[in-house]
Amino acid sequence: MSAGGGSGARAAALAVAQGLAEEIQDAQRPVRILSAIAWGAEVRERFFAAGARELPRVSYAPRFDTRAVAEQFDALARRARAALEGEPGLGIMVAETCESYAMAARMLGAVGTRGFYHRSIELYGRPASVATGGRATNLDLAQHFDAVIQRYAGFEVPPEPELLSAEEAAALLERHLGAFFREGPAAQVAVRCEVVEGLAAKAASGSGGVRLRAGARFSRRELLQLEHHEGHVHVATTLNGRAHKALPLLASSSPRSTRTQEGLAIFTEFLSQTIDVARLRQLSGRILAIKMAEDGADFLQLYRYFLEQGATESGAFESARRVVRGGLVEGGAPFTKDVVYLDGLTRIAGFLQVAMTRRHPELVAGLFLGKLELDDVPLLSRLCQEGVLVPPRYLPGWARDLGFLTAYMSWNAFLDPAAAEGARQHFASVLQRAGD
Repeated sequence: MSAGGGSGARAAALAVAQGLAEEIQDAQRPVRILSAIAWGAEVRERFFAAGARELPRVSYAPRFDTRAVAEQFDALARRARAALEGEPGLGIMVAETCESYAMAARMLGAVGTRGFYHRSIELYGRPASVATGGRATNLDLAQHFDAVIQRYAGFEVPPEPELLSAEEAAALLERHLGAFFREGPAAQVAVRCEVVEGLAAKAASGSGGVRLRAGARFSRRELLQLEHHEGHVHVATTLNGRAHKALPLLASSSPRSTRTQEGLAIFTEFLSQTIDVARLRQLSGRILAIKMAEDGADFLQLYRYFLEQGATESGAFESARRVVRGGLVEGGAPFTKDVVYLDGLTRIAGFLQVAMTRRHPELVAGLFLGKLELDDVPLLSRLCQEGVLVPPRYLPGWARDLGFLTAYMSWNAFLDPAAAEGARQHFASVLQRAGD
């Protein structure tokens, strides 16, 4: 942004951005991607009742006028670019947020067709998409992780004999998150962990906490992963984003912010020592399965693939469902969202390498200002320093301990100097454009 934080032009630009953000908040309410493509519990029941030998029968009901909502966001994007021409960083952030919602609305307008798959690629990429910096594709990342995991086959920790029910897990998780989000000696923010029927995933974060699927069972390792992934990242960035009156859009997870949010959450699993081989196999396996579906594999073939990878029948069903939901169960048109996890992880690592080596420690906390895209962090951190935004209240331990983070990133770079090099080059150019 231009110099002179108290200038009339700056104040006017911020007022415009705030007004647009409020319009975005209202317009995005019906755009709920995962709920729009969720499968009812009856689909799973029919599948197993038929001996897991028939393709699931799925139908999707339209929930809103997707064309009208897409056109509304297109108009908001044009207004943002025109009105914020003097503050290009802010204009790009607001306009691209609008454009991502427009793409999401058009994708939901094509559920159950091949068009859904093509819109999904526009929004999230695909296995063949080049990751940040142009050094590798998402498929390359998945195959690399898969090859590394295979070398460690046989060294996995045996599965835990005791699993917690969803109710037991929710109670324990809520207690742990209550300690993390405590505001004072006797007060704490209300973060709830609820057990709900019909949830597509085993767990998901929402605006007020974490939801667990009724009937699911959780190991203590899974619970730790949820605590750090969902709680310390997804819930934390929501609550941090709500504190910003100037840019309320930072409180809502737009499609544009998905890759950064998921990459940050996986990075946090690593630094909290909660990730394991099974989790890595899950992340890489989903990308490999998306590629299989692109090449024509149907739901049954994907289901059997996940069984071969060691998943339970229930886990294999859910993993295969993630790949084809919204698209075609017959194959050829998957939902590609799950490619963002490893790409996002690589981007976070590259970004932090640049932030620490260029002596910008404030950018670490900037990652948690809200639901954002990595390229926005220099701008948003500057707005935070100027008092326009509120410093993030909730940060995981690794983001507070910069001494540890510096040592970790140094060791990581020493072990593999070529790792994330493309991402590092990209974010070096981002900081250079930001004037740093």
